[in-house]
Amino acid sequence: MLPEHIYKLSEQILIDSIKYPTVLGEAYEDIVKYYAEVLGKHGIETSIIRVPDDYLKKTLPPDYHPERPRYILLARIGSGEKILQFNGHYDVVFPGEGWTVTNPFKPVVKDGKIYGRGSTDMKGGIAAFLAAMIYAAEKLEDLGIVVEAAVVPDEEIGGLTGTGYLVREMKSRPTWVVIAEPSGEKVLWHGHKGAVWAEVIVKGKQTHGSVPFLGVNAFEKMVYVAKHLIENYIPMLKKKKSKYNYDIPGGEYPTATLGGKLTSPGSINIVPGRVSFSIDRRLIVEEKASDIMEELRKAVEEASRAAGADTEIRFVQMMDPAFTDPKQEIVEATVKAAKTVLGYEPRRSVCIGGLDLRYYTEVGVQGISYGPGDPNVPHKVDEYMPIESLHRFVDIYVELIKLLDKEYGSK
Repeated sequence: MLPEHIYKLSEQILIDSIKYPTVLGEAYEDIVKYYAEVLGKHGIETSIIRVPDDYLKKTLPPDYHPERPRYILLARIGSGEKILQFNGHYDVVFPGEGWTVTNPFKPVVKDGKIYGRGSTDMKGGIAAFLAAMIYAAEKLEDLGIVVEAAVVPDEEIGGLTGTGYLVREMKSRPTWVVIAEPSGEKVLWHGHKGAVWAEVIVKGKQTHGSVPFLGVNAFEKMVYVAKHLIENYIPMLKKKKSKYNYDIPGGEYPTATLGGKLTSPGSINIVPGRVSFSIDRRLIVEEKASDIMEELRKAVEEASRAAGADTEIRFVQMMDPAFTDPKQEIVEATVKAAKTVLGYEPRRSVCIGGLDLRYYTEVGVQGISYGPGDPNVPHKVDEYMPIESLHRFVDIYVELIKLLDKEYGSK
């Protein structure tokens, strides 16, 4: 057990941070200054990095408000060659309608839970590792490893202007990274699936709806292209299977979802000359985005020939999977730390969603995601963080610091 004031501090950090409505650039400077103030009161030096405006303009589309500044907070304690970095994003999704317990940005404590937007995803994780870091600064003398905190923006919109900038542009290369996403105590994510998003554009010949025989109906062609993919491409994905454990049964297979987004610039009384549909292709950790892009090109070409359709494919977003071998140092150490606190080992798994973890693993950094909260709660109304889970992860993170310091620290 840690001193009671450390647990209370983690609660207070979370409660205070929920009050900042950090959606798409709003209140970003205010929240990083708040975190810096808290750490400074405990003797921890911080630096606040403003992501360059030019970088934002070339990276973010207009609806993501590139004119609003983005900030990264870095803090560091200890010394040595090995670096343990805790990473967390302070941005949150739009609160949505239908909150019943409290207003989204007015935190309330009720029935052992802290309610508010971002409580679980993932200001709770940030509060846990900042409290652990403060304890380490106060009580763990002569740390032989460096412990860093990286508090970043924009994970909810892909992370390029947060962790992406930190790793790719600032060249952050810790020995190990722990992203405090809400996996819950029972599951440790040592990787996550990748994604390739594409738009298939089907071309026809537009004409008036009263004379359809004078045109080529792009919608009808699209139906046959999609049908071919459904009957031939999607079943082929079942022949691929990852050898690792995933969050839920079925996650070990790649998937493709067609039609999440449909577009047509026409109206009822025309024969459509151009329509499109989306493909959301999710990758198991053994796959690479570049290979899947080529796989999709060939599949769409084959479907187009079969349907007699004129098509093109446009790739919207590509994200490689993240993967750290489940026997690597950071995985083993975190499992051991968790067992010391919980009395059991968390299950090693691959997250079926996407996280900032990929930015680290793509440059060879050992990384995991393991943090407080219920993984089924993020992005929902009445989001909450169980206080007991918050406290347990403060304990786990402190134990992890101790283990890595004992095993790899420079004394």
